[in-house]
Amino acid sequence: MSAPSLPTLLWHGWEPAWSVDAAAALAVALYVLAVVRARSPWPARRGLAFAGGVACVVIALQSGIGAFDDRLLSVHMVQHLLLLEVAPLMLLAGRPGLLALRAAPRDARPWMVRRLEALRPLTHPVWCLALFGAVVAATHLPGFYDATLRHPVLHDSEHVLYLLAGLLMWWPLVDADPLARRRLSGMGRLVYLIAAMVPMTILGAYLDRHTSLVYAGYAAPARALGVSAVVDQQQAGAIMWVIGSTLMIVAGLWQAMAAMVEEERRLVVRERRAALGVERGPER
Repeated sequence: MSAPSLPTLLWHGWEPAWSVDAAAALAVALYVLAVVRARSPWPARRGLAFAGGVACVVIALQSGIGAFDDRLLSVHMVQHLLLLEVAPLMLLAGRPGLLALRAAPRDARPWMVRRLEALRPLTHPVWCLALFGAVVAATHLPGFYDATLRHPVLHDSEHVLYLLAGLLMWWPLVDADPLARRRLSGMGRLVYLIAAMVPMTILGAYLDRHTSLVYAGYAAPARALGVSAVVDQQQAGAIMWVIGSTLMIVAGLWQAMAAMVEEERRLVVRERRAALGVERGPER
């Protein structure tokens, strides 16, 4: 058996899992129900973004990417990027928190607000960065990583952890908190983005430059597929280093520019109001 190319894994080697399908169907059904119950029109782009995020999770876990993630590190790294970066970003772009507040009965909204207030310390930018970096670093330690290849339950738990860490990492950048009192400024988002890129850049560069196999569990599967495990490891490092960083830069800069434009718009509005107040003069 020869090693498949990464693009072909998107449509070959699918292995459906009822648990993933059920969770995906439930998430989409609840989102659609909330859109129907919302008391104001909901932008279609948000619904499409949320559906795309769910689709990314399904592709990462059930397509050929999921089937080969324990045989080729490069494939596993693509899966990690989908779960850490792409899927969380698209899910949060769907603004599920805001939608839930709009769709909830009026008497239930105060309770939901209190729950969101209680969770706010968890979504502080510093804590989000710390948890994201810790997850990326800890799950790629050789001992833990090789254990995930031997124990399916631990492997599945790692996937859930990546998705949660990705959601927290993107949370401050995309203004996912529907009740945020303070948001990161445009410059603050740039600093946050640079800090978030550090752990993935270091790990990717390490794997790309390392001349011996870091994860022993990939030696035999790579040999069976007729590829060098070390070369595949270097490709995996390049994927995390280059592609992962590029995705974060594009999405992060987009959000930073959007924040700067919004700050400028608010400044113009304040200046216009101040000018109108001067022209009218004090009321008698």
